[in-house]
Amino acid sequence: MKKIIRVLFIFFSLNLAAQEESKPKIPDFLRSIEPYGTFEYAAAGYKDGIAVVDLIPRVGVAGEWFFKDSDDYYFFTKAEIGLHLTRRNDYITISVDPGGKYGKTDNAIYARQGFIGIGTPFGRISVGKQWGVHYALAGNIDNMYIFGGDAIGVYNAGTDGGPSGTGRADQSIKYEFSNDRFYVGVQGQFRNFSSNNVKFADAAGISSYYDFRIFKFGLSYNKVFDGVEVPIPGETKTDDEFFSALIDVNRENFHFGILGNIFNNHEKDNSGEFFKGWGVEYNLKYNFGKEKEWSFVNNSSIMKPFSDEDMEYISNRYSFELARRFSQNTAVILGFRYDNSTNADGIKNKIHHVALGFYYNFNYPVP
Repeated sequence: MKKIIRVLFIFFSLNLAAQEESKPKIPDFLRSIEPYGTFEYAAAGYKDGIAVVDLIPRVGVAGEWFFKDSDDYYFFTKAEIGLHLTRRNDYITISVDPGGKYGKTDNAIYARQGFIGIGTPFGRISVGKQWGVHYALAGNIDNMYIFGGDAIGVYNAGTDGGPSGTGRADQSIKYEFSNDRFYVGVQGQFRNFSSNNVKFADAAGISSYYDFRIFKFGLSYNKVFDGVEVPIPGETKTDDEFFSALIDVNRENFHFGILGNIFNNHEKDNSGEFFKGWGVEYNLKYNFGKEKEWSFVNNSSIMKPFSDEDMEYISNRYSFELARRFSQNTAVILGFRYDNSTNADGIKNKIHHVALGFYYNFNYPVP
């Protein structure tokens, strides 16, 4: 009996081994691709109503693989789509990504990023739709869970920052170099959507920072060369120009960052009028609790035209959030935003929101 059992064991072992050999092998380059995503929703309300809204859920894949026989050169890529899976809502907008609604409010699925690049010891070059170099500064104060920032110039003039390049830059080529303390990035966008016959880039940007350990200091500049007088979605305003400066302190469980900017034709008021102005935004975050599982986050922003613009418009918002992380992938957030903005007609906005949000992320840890 024992001999029969041994023979059967050997037979099944050989059979399983043969089946494993017959399975299709995963190509090596696919092993380097990792899916990721976030699913973020909130129940939000203000004086006139309550709604369930999405906070721009997204899914994507990111990959990186090295050249054959080289540890210094590699390809990298990312493809990311946004999801609008709740019913469109026009009177409650609390997204962490204001640019997510740009031209896409009726679409359940839309493109956020898509690029491929080459990494070398001398820097990285990438081509496609991707975060502009300004986000190397603005990302330092992008720490809110539910309520997004407004004055950092990323999602400018009701867009995702793609046309002008300060957000997810459209049709761009980007070069970046960084080490432990220093970063520099330059980009160009090549769209040619007008008849101006610009011979170089239609928009260009440069950004740099240095980490002094105690704090980080950075500057960025962005200019549009191929703008139009009356832009439609996907186009930029003539003479769009943007300059920004960052001071950022990040020490273990405490963070404070402030970003200031001055601009021309980079933003527009609630009536659609572009203007020349300035903005300042700060972000404060503190982690506490036995396992540092709690976070308090405060964000404040103000943006307004220069005094000689003769405009009454002011964007001025204060946001406060309390988050409880239950794992590196899940969190529950309670948030409040006080809106003290003044519309172009001089009337105060006074649309204040309270929201309870839920996060689940995979391969995209909760901050």
